[in-house]
Amino acid sequence: MLMDDARRKYCVSARDVRIDFFRGLALYMILVDHVIADPISRFTYQRFGFSDAAEIFVFLSGISCGIVYYRVLLGNGWRGLITKITRRTALIYVYYLLSSIVVILLITAAARAIKNAGVIDQSFIVLRESPISTIWSTIFLISPPDLPGILVLYLELTLIVTPLFLIAAARRPTLTLTASGLIWTISQFYPGLAPHLADHSYFNPLAWQFLFSIGMFVGLRHNSDCRRLQSIGILKWLLAAAWTIVIMSLLYRFSLFLSSIFYIDLSGLRISDITLSHMKENLSALRLLHFLSFALLVDTYIASSNPIFKWPAVIAITRVGSCSLEMFSMSAVLSVAFSIIAVVNHPSFLEKLVLDSGGMLLMGVTAVALTIPRMRRRRANNLGRVNRRAHTQP
Repeated sequence: MLMDDARRKYCVSARDVRIDFFRGLALYMILVDHVIADPISRFTYQRFGFSDAAEIFVFLSGISCGIVYYRVLLGNGWRGLITKITRRTALIYVYYLLSSIVVILLITAAARAIKNAGVIDQSFIVLRESPISTIWSTIFLISPPDLPGILVLYLELTLIVTPLFLIAAARRPTLTLTASGLIWTISQFYPGLAPHLADHSYFNPLAWQFLFSIGMFVGLRHNSDCRRLQSIGILKWLLAAAWTIVIMSLLYRFSLFLSSIFYIDLSGLRISDITLSHMKENLSALRLLHFLSFALLVDTYIASSNPIFKWPAVIAITRVGSCSLEMFSMSAVLSVAFSIIAVVNHPSFLEKLVLDSGGMLLMGVTAVALTIPRMRRRRANNLGRVNRRAHTQP
């Protein structure tokens, strides 16, 4: 039985700094990618392939859940696991509700100016309803605003997918991941099989649970003997395939960029916005393969011991990633606020850069303020463990 073996072999090591760094990077990309006509969004990850920051965030959340909740299960049993998951779900709901209400109030306050500007954007979808009815719909997870509404997916993943995956993976982790992949496959042919918990949500939970489960599968094997691929030959073939997919995706994006500059007609190659939207909603095979290829290359060539993770700027990004729920909520609010400014005041290129810089700085300062108490508690706990060990030794 996997759990019995893990209790004997499993050891807790230092947190992989790459998880928080790339999650922090994804949070900054989520901020700028959702701002209307943001200049920095031209250079974010989503411009160089078919996946975007959403895949990064879901995958890394799965890894974190696999690591954290598996340790809780080993240490405190199923009752402790359910308690921990319930508390986390409640906390996600609180941040979802708070950020949604703030977004609703922001859009309502600027409703007249937005309508006068004649801009129709997904970020302003709550303008279709009255503020009170929208807040009630948000409370009951029926029709939340666009960006904070993404947290509805995380409610589903945390409350449903996490315990189900751990229950099944306790005996057969590989078979469990295979079953998750089968559900994803079915969702590709029958995308409307499971109704969305929230309206105008563009994340099919039956599809996105697979990427989250892949992350949990990786998290379960964090620091275990089978973490790395055993066959060097298989790894070489996978790396070759990953490089091919990433490079071909990059060339496709670059060809579209050149066609817009030199007025070359590549309409036959261009994927329509509607198709791209469906690809994201159902986590198409193209997006999934592109992201997994990218993730494999990152894991292979960027080690957690890389000196770059000690640079001050990188540490700041890592702090943001360690407060993912709080920072996601803040980035959602800031994205809507900056979009309102963009359509109402028409800021210049430099002014947009100043706004982006201010938002990033605010997220960084807030993350530092949130992590300082956590670091102090962690140090105190570690010191307490050392003292207890010293007293118990003869």
